[in-house]
Order: sequence, then structure tokens, then C-alpha cells
Amino acid sequence: MGASHTLKAIVYCGVMPKIQFDVLVPDADSIALAGRFSVVSNLLIDKGLMEHGVVVHDPAVEVPQAVEEQLRQTYRDEHEDAELEESSVNRYLIEVDGVKGSVNQITMIFARLLTPPADLPKDAFLLEQELAYEVPAVYPWAVEILR
Repeated sequence: MGASHTLKAIVYCGVMPKIQFDVLVPDADSIALAGRFSVVSNLLIDKGLMEHGVVVHDPAVEVPQAVEEQLRQTYRDEHEDAELEESSVNRYLIEVDGVKGSVNQITMIFARLLTPPADLPKDAFLLEQELAYEVPAVYPWAVEILR
């Protein structure tokens, strides 16, 4: 008689992590910002930092009122009490897959679209006064990583 073998298949359901940015952005800039997120996604793929990235833009997302109020207050705090006119909260959901390294690292690269890097001094003592070197966000934002 022949040997009997039992074959067991194990299937893993892989869910791509999603990086969710809620951004207070002028209505006239919201589509262009989605394009910039897509450009960064493609650059990260080209550099081998991730294998796949898709940007989904929702210009009519409903966020809790407290979130929108906080984003508007952040803008006022960083821009001498000015209001960001004709603006709304937009959601940019970035589905990433095959990330080399950490999703947090990829998230911070995308965040550079919203907050430019600060020009930091080389002196370690001066760096201790980090608040003096903070750069305000171009657009106030909140981020969450969904798994």
C-alpha cells in the first residue's frame, strides 16, 4: 500500500497598513496635495522603501467637530491668529504594502509634505532650546496608522 499524506494549507490574511492624514487645507489646494502624496508614494517605491502605495483622497470626510476645531486652532496658534480661509478637513488615506523598515518612518516621510524641516543649528547646546527652531505646519494635520 502507498503512503498517505495529509496536506495542511495555512493562509495568512494580510491587511495592508493604512496611513490616514486628516488635513485642514484650502479647498483650492486639496487636489494638488493628493497629487503630492502620490508623487512621494511613487518615490518611496522607486527607492525600494515600500513595494506598493495607493493614495485615496476624500475631500468631504466627516471628522468629529473637536478634530476640526483643534486643527483650526493649531493654524491660528502658528500663524498669528489668522484663519485659514476657504478651507476644510480632507482625508488622505495611503495604503502601503511591502514596507522596508517601519510604517512610522514612512509616515514621517509623508508628513514632510505638511511640515517643512526646521533649519537646526549644529551646536548641541542651542539644540536644547528646540521650541525656538520649530517650523509651523503648512497645513495643520492629524495622523493615524490603521492596521
